[in-house]
Amino acid sequence: MPGTDNRSASVVPSVAHLEGIGWAGDAARRPRLREAIILVAVLVAAAIGYVWLHEYLEAPAPEVRTIDPYTPRFDLTPVTVTVTAADHRVAWQASVHEVRTDWTLWRRMHLADWNNVPGTLREEGLDNMLVKYRDILASPSAWDAMDAGDWDLVPQPIRTVAYRQMIAYWAGHYDVGAKYAIAPRRIANMLSAIVMSESWFDHRAVFRNRDGTQDIGLGGASDFARKRLRELHTAGSVDVSLADGAYFNPWMATRFVAIWMSLMLDEAAGDLELAVRAYHRGIANAQDSLGAQYLETVQSRLTRFIRNREAPPAWDYLWTKVRQIEQQDWPWMRASFTGDGGRLDASPWASGFRRSDAFTARMSNNTGSGFALS
Repeated sequence: MPGTDNRSASVVPSVAHLEGIGWAGDAARRPRLREAIILVAVLVAAAIGYVWLHEYLEAPAPEVRTIDPYTPRFDLTPVTVTVTAADHRVAWQASVHEVRTDWTLWRRMHLADWNNVPGTLREEGLDNMLVKYRDILASPSAWDAMDAGDWDLVPQPIRTVAYRQMIAYWAGHYDVGAKYAIAPRRIANMLSAIVMSESWFDHRAVFRNRDGTQDIGLGGASDFARKRLRELHTAGSVDVSLADGAYFNPWMATRFVAIWMSLMLDEAAGDLELAVRAYHRGIANAQDSLGAQYLETVQSRLTRFIRNREAPPAWDYLWTKVRQIEQQDWPWMRASFTGDGGRLDASPWASGFRRSDAFTARMSNNTGSGFALS
């Protein structure tokens, strides 16, 4: 049928046309596929190459010895010491470096605490302490500028040294015992033993008696003694009047001790042992059992500590070092004496400070606020 043939003919070219289009599409996509494959291959190769090169070039880190910046300069070896809080002694963990150099630790350690520190370390710590506080060991001008609060910040071992020098100073200034031919060193040592017995060199000491009265300061000044000193000053018999608060200043408290012992010696007619009893009991009761007990206590501390006979190790070391400093740095303290059992030609402080008329005038006008030596 003519009509049928015509439709078939028209269909055939359409199929061929479509097949041509399919082959042409495949041919167009093949280059893009190859490019994608090549790109993937290049990326994979690059990644493999990177990993290989990284492993090839990476070298293990060399071993480096650990550096400790502290131990060569600071000995952190632990050491157990004791510190004193009020009347209690407690264990304290520290390091060797702290014991040698830490002034905040030193302030918590009394001389008795140093007895248990190993010998070499104890000596190093006390030596460093003496160096740090050397300017106040024997300096009246420094003492005059300090108050009780300033002394609170000074380690107790240093205070024991400075307070004994203060006592020697005032004993020399007032010529305590001179009229009775008592050697100045003997007087100074006895006064130091009295102070040690009264307060154990604690300038903040307060002892409350059963009758409600108080003994205060280094010298244990009683209510009666403090009042009497003011009365004697008003009468012109002594050159200073001290308010109660001044007795906590060791520079003024040691001055009181020297003045009061001068008064007791006069009442005891120059009998030093009787005057020591009277310091504690008053001259009327000096011969009673409490007076005898007090004298025994003072003499025991005089022998063991002040004269340093069989003293504990820390006290012994400090006592010896201070004697060396006296010889080296304080010419007025050099031995012009045969010991406190013999006669000294002068007080250990006399040549340095005592004989100026201007100085005497300044002292006479002083009412307890302190004075500075030029």
